[in-house]
Amino acid sequence: MSIRLKLALVISTTILVTILACGFAFFSLQNATLRQREEENIRLCKANIADMASESMLSNDPLMLLDYLQELPRLYREVVRVRLDQGSGWQDVGAAAPPPSPGKGGPPASPQSARIELVSVAPPAEGKGGNRAIEVWFSRAALAQNQRLAREKVFHNLLTAGSTVALLGILFCFPLGWTMTRRILRIESALRNIGSGKSGTRVNVKGTDELSRLAQGVNDMAVRLQELDGLKKTFVASVTHELRSPLGAIESYVKALLADPQRLSSVERENLHRIMSNVNRLGHFVTNLLDMAKIERGKLDYAPRQIPLGQLVEDAVIFFQPKAAEARISLTCAADNGVTWRADPDLITHVLTNLISNALKFTRPGGKILVELKRTAGAVQCSVADSGVGIPPESLAKIFRPFERVKNPLRATGVGLGLVISKSIIDMHGGRIAVESQVGKGSRFTFILPDNPPAVSTPPPPQ
Repeated sequence: MSIRLKLALVISTTILVTILACGFAFFSLQNATLRQREEENIRLCKANIADMASESMLSNDPLMLLDYLQELPRLYREVVRVRLDQGSGWQDVGAAAPPPSPGKGGPPASPQSARIELVSVAPPAEGKGGNRAIEVWFSRAALAQNQRLAREKVFHNLLTAGSTVALLGILFCFPLGWTMTRRILRIESALRNIGSGKSGTRVNVKGTDELSRLAQGVNDMAVRLQELDGLKKTFVASVTHELRSPLGAIESYVKALLADPQRLSSVERENLHRIMSNVNRLGHFVTNLLDMAKIERGKLDYAPRQIPLGQLVEDAVIFFQPKAAEARISLTCAADNGVTWRADPDLITHVLTNLISNALKFTRPGGKILVELKRTAGAVQCSVADSGVGIPPESLAKIFRPFERVKNPLRATGVGLGLVISKSIIDMHGGRIAVESQVGKGSRFTFILPDNPPAVSTPPPPQ
């Protein structure tokens, strides 16, 4: 799961949890407020009754109080019974209450199902008569129903508002997550490029926070790596260039000594041949290092022109046929002599030499190697297929890296630069190179050259 998606999910979860917590707190407060409002309504009802009773006694008009008490059930639906005591005992005011309606908050059937509130009123100083006592019965079911309806309304409003806020929050948290992780992804991309050899990569992140300081650290690291890479390339180029002169001198002296074999004993001749073999091997290694250094510095000679590519492939196969015959390996060619193509002949010959040499190195005696050249749509395709030991699947992605060597049962030696140089040369021509292989059945290296290769090419450094 990507960090963007993780951050968006974390923000969404936080929003939902916050909404639920706030909703619960708000609902609890509203529930307490509803109970307080219910108590306030009962208190107000009792206060109105007391005021009306005082006014009735002050004006000496008992009918005024009776009329008001008869209207109470209509004014307050929770009132189901009113009783009045004027000194002669309790008397119901108004019609008798009907039996209760279960589940609908009807009037109470007994005092246990009603909340009875008593209002006592003393006569004013100038009034007549004794104290008045009024009993008001409030239906507990009706009071509970009022609170339930109010809570349902609050819950509905809260659910609507919470859902709207949650939906908007979730919709906005994904773009927000994308925005917050943009700089992290830039740093990740830069590190990936630097790790693949592109030390010139820089992170363009502004700000003064931790991510900005991290990006600056990555840029400083890239600068230092670029400096070290430049020093390495210069060192390799210098060393390989300096090694060629003494190797050439050694080769010349050995050839001079071998030119007069009569003066040498058999042991001396054998030692000189061994020296010449190692000089050639070291010279090949130095040449590869020098070519690698030129490729990395973009100074490898590249001069594409129209060449007889079919004849070039045949010549490369003919050059290796004596070595193949010595190793008892069948080396054949299937190339169209009429194929002419725009390419650098020296570089393409280098690629063919590397591929055919590797095929001979990893093929057992009695095996077969086939070199093919054919036209395709807008390109030409050349392949070198062998019946050798093959390459393990886990090593296929590594063989085009510098100094990568694949373990093989034949214990063939090498420095791991030939395929890297070959790939860089094909990249310079704007083509591509690929490999197919099965362990124990052989390998097939194929490179494709486009119809119009670049006139000037600066391939990326080998990975």
